[in-house]
Amino acid sequence: MDCPRCSVELAAITQDESSINRCSECGGLWVDGTDLNKVLLHNNLPALTAIGGTINVEELAGMCPACNVDLVVVEGGERLGLHYDTCESCGGLWVEGEDVEEVPETITFKEASTELAGFFRAFARKK
Repeated sequence: MDCPRCSVELAAITQDESSINRCSECGGLWVDGTDLNKVLLHNNLPALTAIGGTINVEELAGMCPACNVDLVVVEGGERLGLHYDTCESCGGLWVEGEDVEEVPETITFKEASTELAGFFRAFARKK
């Protein structure tokens, strides 16, 4: 699978039967809906369907790395300041990497899970 932003190979980070894919260039994370819901549950957050969000049909998001269809932008958080991209075909989600000077070459599953949980904790905040 290639990064929808950088077109480089995504690295799989696995634990038990769960997997998160990460871009070593931009730090973005790709996760399927089932694995994301496990991460959310383990971080005392509601399932993705309960978090909500607003689809932005005007925003172009790139192509799904799993099935090569257009991704859809979902906005949320305070004043809709955050977004993730999702594939309506396979249910995968793309979260942009954290804005850092240098992306670490590798991270653990726990670090990737913590990053996803932090993003969705902020995403779920209402105005």
